[in-house]
Amino acid sequence: MPLSDRDYVRGNHPPTCTCVDCCEKRFKQLKKEVHPDYVSRCPKCGQNSLWHNLKEQKYECLNLKCKAAGNNPSEIGKQDTNSESDEKQKKITRKPTTPNWLLALILIFTLSLIGLVLSTLVGNLIPFWILFGFAVIFSIEKWFNYDTRKHKTLGKLYRLILNLSILSLLGLIIWSGINLFSHHFLSSAFKGSILFIVEFALFIWAWRIVAKNSWRWPSIKLTIFILICLFVIFAFAGVQPLVGYKDTAISKIKTAFSSENNGQAATMYSSTSLAATTAATNITISRSQTTTSIQNVAEGINPNTGTYGNYYLGLATDSSSEILGGDGCYDDTGDFIVLINSKNATNPTYAQLVSFLQSDTTDEYPYQYTNLSPGSYYGTAESHVDLIRIKNIIDGTVQPNPPDVCGDFAERLHNNAEMAGIRCAYVAIDLSGYTDPNNYGIGSNTGHALDGFQTTDRGFVYVDDTGIPANSSGSSRCVKTVNVVVGQPYVPVSLFPEAGWNSTWESMGTVTDMQITWDGIWNK
Repeated sequence: MPLSDRDYVRGNHPPTCTCVDCCEKRFKQLKKEVHPDYVSRCPKCGQNSLWHNLKEQKYECLNLKCKAAGNNPSEIGKQDTNSESDEKQKKITRKPTTPNWLLALILIFTLSLIGLVLSTLVGNLIPFWILFGFAVIFSIEKWFNYDTRKHKTLGKLYRLILNLSILSLLGLIIWSGINLFSHHFLSSAFKGSILFIVEFALFIWAWRIVAKNSWRWPSIKLTIFILICLFVIFAFAGVQPLVGYKDTAISKIKTAFSSENNGQAATMYSSTSLAATTAATNITISRSQTTTSIQNVAEGINPNTGTYGNYYLGLATDSSSEILGGDGCYDDTGDFIVLINSKNATNPTYAQLVSFLQSDTTDEYPYQYTNLSPGSYYGTAESHVDLIRIKNIIDGTVQPNPPDVCGDFAERLHNNAEMAGIRCAYVAIDLSGYTDPNNYGIGSNTGHALDGFQTTDRGFVYVDDTGIPANSSGSSRCVKTVNVVVGQPYVPVSLFPEAGWNSTWESMGTVTDMQITWDGIWNK
């Protein structure tokens, strides 16, 4: 008969008892029978948490911070030693990271160098400024964006740079497009087209960057408003070249209103006789021209026509109609070759020409080589000329800067001759085979400038007035005549030879091209 509860508790439990005590006893016995090292000390973490997994036949540490595993405890100990040595090796062999400022500097320097090379190839500085601006903005976005967010002042400055960059790019695209489609951008239409496409692509990229930073201050609208205010202030204050832009705009507005008023007047008085109308018109035109002439003399050089009293200005060009530049002898703002022409100048006799050259001292200035790299400008070249300085030179209150390069010597001799009443031409030539005797680093294919005079008795006379370097010995007078013929050597001969010096100068190479400019161009 079955045992009562009292008897069950008092007596021995049967082998199949399922009470808690019997189950725990059997479980402990089973563990000892299966593996004596069921739970032991882990050689890695030192805790009594090493368990032998019978199913996978490996040891595993139950410590969540350790989780070591291996086929036997000794292997886990070796594994711990190896991991420490590997960690030490990693610390030793870890490569140092390059700082962000150095990466940005390398990128800016590399792209700027590439831009200079491309600018030299295309004859324009636009590629340099494009790549330089791209490198700066890209570096800030990639490596210093956090700094611009952390420091509010840097963020505002960065947004201002972005605004000015996008506005400059927009103006550059408009200017490049106008010159490209009118075939006045670069010497090669293909190069100009590629450069225009690059400008447009960079504008799209810059616009995305500006949109990404639209939350920053100042906004693009505020920047445009400030620029307009600054333009107005500087223009009316007389700052060049802004005052030239202002005068040009006002002149065009006045011309437009004047044309409209004249049209209305012609409509109102259409019943008047033709003779009376013609006479009134002639009187009006005469008075208008007289008033304009008086204003030009009183206020200065007319920026539209380049006229000032009996003088009118022109810019020298080469055979490809490119504006020529010098080293700022007359125009120290735009560094263009500015020709001052006189309405009263006439062709001289040869004796008059020699007498003038004898008294002129342009050739006595020393030649100072300057590497004139190709530049770029916005708007018209005429708008960059310092008209106030040119006016003061004509009035005699300011003297031109000493000439440095051949273009300056030719420019000064031309202007001195015209102001003395002698008509003069500016001559630009191309040479091949130049030997660079003074080791300035000038290539064998180079350019040169001189002057030309149409005498009444001896025909056209070429005059080279370029001086000699200050550290060179030679004749005190460097006025030379040259027989300039394309395909022939360029060999100057002294007009005023001195004893002890050879009157025939060394050949400068072979003339390959020539451009004679009498008056120059102005807003054409």
